[in-house]
Amino acid sequence: MKSRYLSQFDNEQLIVKFAWAADKLGNAINLWLPTERETENLLSIRNEIRLRGPKARRQLIPLLEHDNRFVRYYAAQQLLALEPKRSRQIIEENAKQGDAVAGDAGMFLYFLDSGVYKPE
Repeated sequence: MKSRYLSQFDNEQLIVKFAWAADKLGNAINLWLPTERETENLLSIRNEIRLRGPKARRQLIPLLEHDNRFVRYYAAQQLLALEPKRSRQIIEENAKQGDAVAGDAGMFLYFLDSGVYKPE
């Protein structure tokens, strides 16, 4: 998705789009499908939310309680700096699931703990 397209949506609409894109990406990963388009969509939405500042990013916080574990997982990645304890707990829960997203979560924790990734 292009940022010009995404800029027409308000924050609440972007959060809905983020949840939708997170679910699609998580399912594609677990089904071993190509994920380029889903990854681009999620990153584009994430970038638009970040451009809008901390207030917009805080609107992702309710997604940490979402019914869908993929939505919780990708929201947790984005909220590590704002909600570190809860976000890490969600990422650790996903790392224990025994599927492809668990592998992604395990690598994410490795990069976080080794200092390669620093939450923004």
